[in-house]
Amino acid sequence: MATETDLWQTAWIIAEQYGAEGVGFAAEMARSFEIGGKIDAQETWLSITQKVETLTAAARSNSAAACSS
Repeated sequence: MATETDLWQTAWIIAEQYGAEGVGFAAEMARSFEIGGKIDAQETWLSITQKVETLTAAARSNSAAACSS
């Protein structure tokens, strides 16, 4: 079982590599595990998806604030 720290680290890596598109990548991973009937893995990836969303939203917010300065 992945720890909360593991999930955030995975989300951070995805956000760094894919930016906002990482949300779609993580969501697609969750869907693939759902199709495969691996509910625990699906729940893990749904959590990662939410975390990537949080990280990329924060990055967009910070970027917008820097541009308006």
